[in-house]
Amino acid sequence: MTSQQTPPGGRGESAAPRGESAAPRGPFPAALPVATGAEAVDFDLRAQHGGIPGAVLMESAGRAAAELAVNLAPQGPLVVLVGAGNNGGDALVAARTLTAWGRDVRLVCVPPHPAADPRLHGWRLPHLTAADDALSVHLDAAALVIDGLLGTGLKGPPRSETAALIDVVNAAAVRVLALDVPSGVIADTGQVPGAAIRADCTLAFGWPKLGTLIGPGRMFVGRLLAAEIGFPPLPEGAFWARLLTPEWAAAVCPRRSVDTHKKAVGSLTLVAGSPGMAGAALLSGRAALRSGAGYLRVLSAAANREIVQTSLPDALWADLDNPALVHEALTAAGAVAAGPGLGRDAHAEAALTALLDGPATALVLDADALNLLAEGRPRSIAALGATRPIVLTPHPGEAARLLELTVAEVQADRPAAVRELARRSLCTVVLKGMPSLVSDPRGLVDIAAPASSELAVAGMGDVLTGTIGALLAQGATPRDAAGLALLAGASAARACALGAGLAASDVPDRLPAALAGFAACAGFRAEPSELRFPWLTLDLEAPR
Repeated sequence: MTSQQTPPGGRGESAAPRGESAAPRGPFPAALPVATGAEAVDFDLRAQHGGIPGAVLMESAGRAAAELAVNLAPQGPLVVLVGAGNNGGDALVAARTLTAWGRDVRLVCVPPHPAADPRLHGWRLPHLTAADDALSVHLDAAALVIDGLLGTGLKGPPRSETAALIDVVNAAAVRVLALDVPSGVIADTGQVPGAAIRADCTLAFGWPKLGTLIGPGRMFVGRLLAAEIGFPPLPEGAFWARLLTPEWAAAVCPRRSVDTHKKAVGSLTLVAGSPGMAGAALLSGRAALRSGAGYLRVLSAAANREIVQTSLPDALWADLDNPALVHEALTAAGAVAAGPGLGRDAHAEAALTALLDGPATALVLDADALNLLAEGRPRSIAALGATRPIVLTPHPGEAARLLELTVAEVQADRPAAVRELARRSLCTVVLKGMPSLVSDPRGLVDIAAPASSELAVAGMGDVLTGTIGALLAQGATPRDAAGLALLAGASAARACALGAGLAASDVPDRLPAALAGFAACAGFRAEPSELRFPWLTLDLEAPR
């Protein structure tokens, strides 16, 4: 992710507070708004009712698309797919602009448009039809296809004529630039109920749309960019989702004062590791230390003592089966992380009971701690976070058990699932996945988009738990700690440069550099964006 300073873009939300080291970015906030399709349509109408003509917004969007198209394909013919709605209007403006700039452009309109469409300003462009036998030849010869068939209002599968055209485009050997969302992707949910354009690049207008960041839709988007096109400032609370960026991380990352000591910078107690599961405690403990915890206690099964003390000499040890030591460790902690490899036996339940009945310390609960809660041991999740800050970190299976749903139901609408779990529990919830989502009890959702398949490896959840715990111990809010840990873990994994060979144990030692790098807004791409447009507010690489 780069910013130009270029992280993703709201079409003009008022400036948000940032840390001293965050680079100035004009009107754009450190964390960027993400709109559902319905929110985008609503705000577009509000802008027009407020005095900004729709034709002006369309002109800005189409010209931004044309400028990007020239950079992606400096030479060669272009084919522009034009639908019936505003998305098609943006595509017509782009086509007319490119023609005026001397490019060879052909239109494919579904349904057919009049040759003298007023948005073409008198330019006459060659029209092809979806049934034209020469269409495949033109597509294969094109340097770029611009997709403006379907936009943010799509609710179901494309109609047959449009679906057939999408299939022809996907079969062609040509790069595709999609406008706002790839045609066929539902902007609200990322679901793909029928045929959908497989884009190499998608240009969002104003804000990235939720469906381009989550669900199956993310795999159709390719590289995701966003353009500022002249919307008014976004009112506070207009959208319920946002995309986390390096600038945001720079603003919320805990900073140590010069005059401090080990307990002041974060005292964390880690409750982890049943017999034979010492690895989970080690991964969480190493991540906590590398994320800035100044004082770490590990509560684990007696059988794990030698390996934990040998591998984590910086941490204090306490026997999980000793109630007095458990009470002392929980009472002394600035924050507690519990669950990795904990097991679900009577000792684990007793430790969780002591934790929940103890001081109102900030908590992060993962793995077996969540499984115990799903069984009502020692209690249900209802209003769990009413008296203290708590972060829950379920994967989809754990979330399904906590919500009494199937995994398929959770995955069908991940934003709804994470919001519902946060609402019921009054906790901050991290729903792990591609990408991971964070919700607080108010229903606000943070998206940690720089995700990769290389993170799909055992133990990464343990690393995440330790990192969140350390950040909580240093005073970060639950929502900030969760989001920051997700971004830091992704950045650290990228820095390992091991691809599919990444192991969770490779990540903790890279966390200090990842957290320090946010101060300079280093981002998640090794190189800066080569695109230098004043309207560019997001450049997010394709999932991998």
